[in-house]
Amino acid sequence: MNLARVRHLRTVLAAALAAVLLAVLSVAVPAHATAPTAANPTPHTVSYDKYSVKVDGERLFVWSGEFHYWRLPSPDLWRDVLQKIKASGMNAVSIYFDWGFHSPAKGVYDFSGVRDVDKLLDMAEEAGLYVIARPGPYINAETDGGGFPGWLMTQKGQARSTDPEYLDAAREWLNEIDRILARRQVTDGAGPVLLYQVENELYDPEGRDYIVELSKQVRADGITVPLVGNEPMPQYAGGEGLDFVGELDQYNSFCKGEWWLPALKRQQDDAPLAIFEAGTGWFQTWGDTGYEKCREKMGPAYQKIVNKHEVMQGTTIENLYMTYGGTNWGWLADPRQVYTSYDYGAPISEPRQTGADYDEMKRQGLFYTTTGPLTATDPVDAPASSDTAVHIEARANPDTDTQFLYLRHSDPMADADATTTFDWQTPDGTYPVTARLNGKTGKILVAGHDLGGGQRLVYSTSELLTSTRTGDRVQAVLYGGEGDPGQTVLRYSSEPEVTVLDGKADATWDAERGDLKLDYTHTGLTRVLVQGGGRPDLVLLIGTDTEAAGFWRQDTAAGPVLERGTELVRTASVTGRGTTLALTGDAKKAGPLEVFAPPGVRSVTWNGVPLKVRRTSSGSLLGSVPGPKDIKLPELTGWKTAAETPEADPDFDDASWTYADKLSSNNPTGPGTLPVLYQDEYGYHYGYVWYRGRFKATGTEKSLSLTAYATNPDTGSAAVGAYSVWINGTFAGTSQTGRKTFPLADGLLRKGEENVISVLVGTMGHNEDFTWNSDDHKQPRGLTTAYLAGSDAQITWRIQGARGGEQPVDTVRGHLNNGGLYGERSGWTLPGYPDRSWDDTTLPVSDTTPGIAWYRTTFNPKLPKGQDVSVGVTITDDPDRNYRALIYVNGWLMGNYVNDTGPQHTFPIPNGILRADGRNTVAIASWSEDAKSGGLGKVGLTTLGNVTSSLQVADVAAPAYDTATYADPATPARVTVDAPDTVEPGNSYQVTATAAVPDDGRTLRDLTLSPKLPDGWTATPAGPVRFGTLKPGASAKAQWTVTVPADQETGTVAILRVTADFTRAGKPGSVTGERVVAAQPPPLTAGEHYVSDLPFQAGSNGWGPVERDQSVGENAEGDGLPLTLHGTVYAKGLGTHAASSVQVWLGGTCTSFHAALGLDQETYGRSDGPATVAYTVLADGIPVYESGTVDRDTATKQIDVDMTGARRLELVVSDAGDGNALDHADWADAKLTCGGGS
Repeated sequence: MNLARVRHLRTVLAAALAAVLLAVLSVAVPAHATAPTAANPTPHTVSYDKYSVKVDGERLFVWSGEFHYWRLPSPDLWRDVLQKIKASGMNAVSIYFDWGFHSPAKGVYDFSGVRDVDKLLDMAEEAGLYVIARPGPYINAETDGGGFPGWLMTQKGQARSTDPEYLDAAREWLNEIDRILARRQVTDGAGPVLLYQVENELYDPEGRDYIVELSKQVRADGITVPLVGNEPMPQYAGGEGLDFVGELDQYNSFCKGEWWLPALKRQQDDAPLAIFEAGTGWFQTWGDTGYEKCREKMGPAYQKIVNKHEVMQGTTIENLYMTYGGTNWGWLADPRQVYTSYDYGAPISEPRQTGADYDEMKRQGLFYTTTGPLTATDPVDAPASSDTAVHIEARANPDTDTQFLYLRHSDPMADADATTTFDWQTPDGTYPVTARLNGKTGKILVAGHDLGGGQRLVYSTSELLTSTRTGDRVQAVLYGGEGDPGQTVLRYSSEPEVTVLDGKADATWDAERGDLKLDYTHTGLTRVLVQGGGRPDLVLLIGTDTEAAGFWRQDTAAGPVLERGTELVRTASVTGRGTTLALTGDAKKAGPLEVFAPPGVRSVTWNGVPLKVRRTSSGSLLGSVPGPKDIKLPELTGWKTAAETPEADPDFDDASWTYADKLSSNNPTGPGTLPVLYQDEYGYHYGYVWYRGRFKATGTEKSLSLTAYATNPDTGSAAVGAYSVWINGTFAGTSQTGRKTFPLADGLLRKGEENVISVLVGTMGHNEDFTWNSDDHKQPRGLTTAYLAGSDAQITWRIQGARGGEQPVDTVRGHLNNGGLYGERSGWTLPGYPDRSWDDTTLPVSDTTPGIAWYRTTFNPKLPKGQDVSVGVTITDDPDRNYRALIYVNGWLMGNYVNDTGPQHTFPIPNGILRADGRNTVAIASWSEDAKSGGLGKVGLTTLGNVTSSLQVADVAAPAYDTATYADPATPARVTVDAPDTVEPGNSYQVTATAAVPDDGRTLRDLTLSPKLPDGWTATPAGPVRFGTLKPGASAKAQWTVTVPADQETGTVAILRVTADFTRAGKPGSVTGERVVAAQPPPLTAGEHYVSDLPFQAGSNGWGPVERDQSVGENAEGDGLPLTLHGTVYAKGLGTHAASSVQVWLGGTCTSFHAALGLDQETYGRSDGPATVAYTVLADGIPVYESGTVDRDTATKQIDVDMTGARRLELVVSDAGDGNALDHADWADAKLTCGGGS
């Protein structure tokens, strides 16, 4: 069955049904668009000029919010977020579509359940939002691989380029997602897609050909809306490329508590000024201060100054990134950038709550999207400010002459208040104006504007929120800072009648000009009714910033509706032949709700319940709405616990695991040792992985040397990744850096017998690929280097990750949800798992056993119906305890917790994942990283929000535990292969294979054992060895004489395989055993040997390849410069980039190693990185020299290191803990002195 095809068919049918329902229910659609019907959708034109985008010729100010549906795994909550975005005054939503989220394997795509893009677009359309579609193929977004799927990590072709292999994969994704987006375009009248962004933040000056290839594919897929880019690269536009590009993404603070205001540059003369990402916050890394601190530093003041600065430079497309951030549930995070929470400090918080940031976003949004003249403006001369501390900019609409003044402090960080005067040359005359500016604020003032189509605003020193017209009456909302004086002038043909309904305002009539001047102070809400003067009645609602935030606006078929009060107004519609206004929304507490409704409306319903309302002197209807019941969440008790980590036991049955047996990799980072151990090579892309290695000890082993990339090797962020090691069941230790040597104590190994190494690698995710030519997303994960120092013993490895790998057994939660812990593979995360036999425990609890322990309990929150309650799971503990935990709720991985790193301790659980009134299962896997301070802290539930609401959330359906699905894999037989650890070309060796049937297994019949040898190797006897029948508990052994070809390359390893073929219960089967052997090179001969002239046994590099006799240069092989340290040029040596490792075989004949160490001069004068490194020289895995931190000012280090008797030399460069930018580390003049004897 073609899964992708079936699911596409389902989404096509669902879209048709949704369209029919939309037509029947007359659901609101984006402003300026006609509601489509399934039978006869009305196409619309989407065009643009230098001012703005236009729909059917009508200009549109695109004020958009970024939302990532894939960070919210409860589809009904998508509606909540989209309605909140719309209610804030926005008319568009920008959406990244994450390739990796939808594709577990090449050719497989899932658009069902929490991945249902059609449902998402339906909801956006229902909410009245246009969509800016951003499907990449690369999206960045601080997500795993930057949105690239795990299976792409093993491609050879360079990503984000015209490489045919990569383009083939990218076209596959675009074709799949475009199949949905193409049928949901504004241009077809069948959906909300207004703009389509190709790629993301490419910044490649030579990238046009790549952009053109993608654009051609998108157009061929049926996309007809404008194609845009979010990089200031005008060369990407025109011809077969994009239609237009935006400005550089505007992140003007990074949560630093200060901000800057760069001048924006129009990239094309015929296209609008667009900012496709304007930061509302910034992402937080592991160990950071948390998002609330970010929210404090980038709150309303930041938005007032920065957003308005951008708009007042002519921007008419602006997307706020993020508006709702969400959760990096499962393994969505790029761990180098973010942890579980992707709150971002956004106006809508991770648990979907709104606050002061949202209020400011709404104050601006209602103004931008309902003030038509703002869609086309040119800069004009600004009036001179009497106070140089106040900066003024001006723009005007060339058609209406409406003017906009932007007032801010000349120093945008100034805290002091300021008052300025200026002569304002408005379209209706010149006026002396006084304006007050509070500290850290900015104002956009309006002059020469028609309010509501019936009132002339000459000017106002208050900011305009919005204006509406209902019948013969106009309502306008003006606002300013608490206590600020305000002045508004209106134009009439004769003196009108002025009535101050509430508050205080002074009216002055200028008969000569026909001006009505109102003076007032912004405090509370002042209501002024103006009647006569040749215009419709006007109700001015003049309040503070806080009062303005209490207003909401919806547009209905009967006309606009203005509401005041309550936490949120979601939707409005006029029913009952125009007499009833039906409102839906949220209330945090009981309180008033005031409505300015179309004529004829006499009654109001709130969430379907009629309200008792009365008519006010303002012409509004006033009632009250109920508040929510208090919430008391249950304590989490009744915990059950079970120790895990059976993989550490040397007798654990790993016969079903995958052999790590690849001898080459497409990865630009070469393997540290062979076979290749990278987890992605074996289809395990997400979550923790286990390795088990077997070797026959010789008795000379000194240590085990391992390198693992759990996050980013040897960087400040590496502490979020870790790996633990057991040797023959004995805990050897845990490392939170990439490389570690584990000493082998006397008695730990069994000489001449099989020994088992077990390694749990806590892989946290893949890097992004932000720099276009880096392939940084391919940085390996899992083990990269493994060898035994002091011995030629070879290790044969197996690997196990998430059950099913690229074919997950749980397709609902999907491939990003689980990793390779035994409990994950066995369904311990799931509701219904039978944990009755587990031990009882209470939390907090201490545990001195290294490894994994699981804790499970259930609870029912009994949340009231009709309320939207956000709940989180909170872990509280002493940060000195070294453990980490995976938090599963109802089988969904909702938290990745590192106790000694932080900062996150509370993990929101989306409604729908959380059963509001039902049984919920919490399962937590705690990894104790040492033998002292493991366990788990206190775990409880936290209320994160509580409102009455119209929102209805269905439980997200997902499978519970099933014994057949999660039983341990059956092993029909185990095949072991015994062979020498090392071989020499041209020689012959005895190879033995043993097939054994488990005691509880089933009889094997027609058994044969057949060797599968490398090319050129031969075996005697040739062909299979036949045994017939093998009963449970029995074994069979075969032996061959294997000859190594004379031309076998030394310094390599080979894989010897023996396959057992059989029939079992009448069905054919096979099992293969493997053994790694090495063809070691001969020892180095007497004399001096430059390392750059020797073959590398292994070599890995942080950027590009290790270079011989030149600096590391850039990303391509051979692009370096002569090795240069502080002006001295070296003809020989190695050019590396942290983190790097080079291994060379010595064979025990060398006595010393010499090198000149330092950062290459090619990076001097650059400031885009710290450029600090640390050098280590290892002999047989033991450090024999460590440089400490080296920077560009460090004098060249001339080193001579004793290497007597060493068989293997390893040269390692780390980044000294501060990231690896510009870490171009030279091993200049690197050479060995050898004696020639073994």
